[in-house]
Amino acid sequence: MKKRAWLGFLLAGITSAALAQFGGARRGRRGGGDDQKKGGEEPRVNQIEVTLHEFHEDLKLTDAQQPAWESYVAKLTALASDVARESRSRAPQIGLEQRIDRIVDSARNRLTALEDIAQSAKALFAGLTPEQQKMADPRLANLIAMPLAARSPLSAN
Repeated sequence: MKKRAWLGFLLAGITSAALAQFGGARRGRRGGGDDQKKGGEEPRVNQIEVTLHEFHEDLKLTDAQQPAWESYVAKLTALASDVARESRSRAPQIGLEQRIDRIVDSARNRLTALEDIAQSAKALFAGLTPEQQKMADPRLANLIAMPLAARSPLSAN
């Protein structure tokens, strides 16, 4: 039942993101029938959610391991949401000192979130079988970095 609930939440998130993406584009258009995407682009997919879903299926978690997984996923997706929200928001015109303070506060919040995710990841890893640990070893750490890598100033170049 827990697996179904998790998959339901995943599908709801993907569906709402797709509806928001396509629904918002139509509202602003008037007239003309040129609503098709140019170049045959495919809809964007949340890479973190897809990776988490694949990882979850590969691990084949037991019911006893599921709460640690759900804690890890909740903290990771919360960080990803915060990063995405911050990248979409436009900062009001403020002075240099306030911008510096805002950057430091953001970094401090990210560090706290990463520490929480690391704690959940360690608890999850400790509860895995040796076979699951082998599969989780590189992926668990890489997933933690994904929300931040998408917003990295170096990735924009």
